[in-house]
Amino acid sequence: MRLTEVAKTTSKRMNKLMESRFGFAIDFNKLTVARAEKLSETIADNLNKIRHSVSIHTAERNPRYMELLTVQESLAAWLNEQRTQLNEGEVGNAEVLLAAKDMVDSIQDAIEKVGKMQNEQLPQLLDSIRDQIGSEQAEGFKNAVGLTLETLMGQLQAAREGVDNGVRILSGEAVDQPMAMPNAANELGAEQPAPVPASDLDTDETDSFAATDAAAGGTEELGRERR
Repeated sequence: MRLTEVAKTTSKRMNKLMESRFGFAIDFNKLTVARAEKLSETIADNLNKIRHSVSIHTAERNPRYMELLTVQESLAAWLNEQRTQLNEGEVGNAEVLLAAKDMVDSIQDAIEKVGKMQNEQLPQLLDSIRDQIGSEQAEGFKNAVGLTLETLMGQLQAAREGVDNGVRILSGEAVDQPMAMPNAANELGAEQPAPVPASDLDTDETDSFAATDAAAGGTEELGRERR
């Protein structure tokens, strides 16, 4: 398998290749996308230094150089997989959100139909009842059906609001939790302690896997699994 065939391979296969050739595999479970990208840049810089030095003539016979090259391809394969998964997740989220919004649209359609019954169909029907049956019957029908349609409209509007709130929660526009009640300190305008900033636990971008001096072409034994 050629190292340049990264688009046709996977990080798992690249790990097997590294195990067979160099005796180690990268522990991708300990990597984040940001760290992997940073490591790729570091390794690329080291490789470029070698390629622009006199060592390039013997680099392909240097195990450390080939090790760096293989790690770079492995990271590229893993990053490609992560981006693909992210894109698929975004498409899936969009489909779910559209399906939820379709429920809101369906309820809105029902609201419009009931509104048409109230404002157009019922008045016309009442006129027909008065002309053909009688005013008393028309008034009784108006009281019964009018109240029913009014109740139905209120229920549909409440349902639409509830489903719409659910869609907003799904899309991140709203939070499904009650608002916190103000405490005495807030009521009195007391100064609140400033929040403690989260520690930057990832300050060393190369503590997972990094290259050593470019001339050596090697890698540090960090963030990888030995056989």
